[in-house]
Amino acid sequence: MGCCSGFARILLITFNFIFWLSGAAVLGVGIWILVDPEIEDYQEVISDATDDDQFLKTAAYILIAFGAFVFLVGFCGCCGAIRSSKCLIGLYITFLVVVFAGELAAGIYVAIYSEDASDKLDQGLTKSIKNNYIEGSKVASAWDVVQKELECCGGHGYKDYMNSTWSSDPSLGKLMPVSCCILGTDDKPKNETLCERATPNYYWTEGCRDQIEDWIKKHSRILIGVGCGVAALQIIGFICAICFCRHMDREKYSSN
Repeated sequence: MGCCSGFARILLITFNFIFWLSGAAVLGVGIWILVDPEIEDYQEVISDATDDDQFLKTAAYILIAFGAFVFLVGFCGCCGAIRSSKCLIGLYITFLVVVFAGELAAGIYVAIYSEDASDKLDQGLTKSIKNNYIEGSKVASAWDVVQKELECCGGHGYKDYMNSTWSSDPSLGKLMPVSCCILGTDDKPKNETLCERATPNYYWTEGCRDQIEDWIKKHSRILIGVGCGVAALQIIGFICAICFCRHMDREKYSSN
């Protein structure tokens, strides 16, 4: 085996080790999205407001699938390099193209959904509160978490709760839920009674619309960034595999 071919083999094996690590990272991000309870609450609010499926969970399943597939791809690459098998290297190149195309499709899906969700938030958040914020419901629990975390109230303000299903309960007698209240040093509302009567300085006056949009963009960038990072590695792997195949062909031709 020539020096160039040996170097190409070592380079391909080294790359696939890094590629395996990237697959583990992709798997980790996908699992994190699925198991993080905070993400689930935000996604519940966004899904209810936009009448769309939970796009982050869909993206997470895609990441997990491709993260697992990366291990298979890396295995083919390593075996092909060690055994100098053009068949395995050919499969490796084909799998790289498949993964690259899948990641490109997933990135486009996330980018389009994030823009579409932003367009739907204006009316959707208010509609979610007016129709679906009911004490004890999953949507209400998710809204409570979002309002506490983002320090906001409603989609555009506490008035979103006026004339809502929640406010129609005569036993409540308040203008907003306790999750809209400004908290004191003990993590409890400064004055719950004054807050629920919309007394200034005791509740969050800003709506959650802009913060939720920022949250969507932030997590979309994470998903797209992970996909672009792995895609860049795939381009390197593709070049390494092509170079290794060319060196094998040259050695075979020179030996004849």
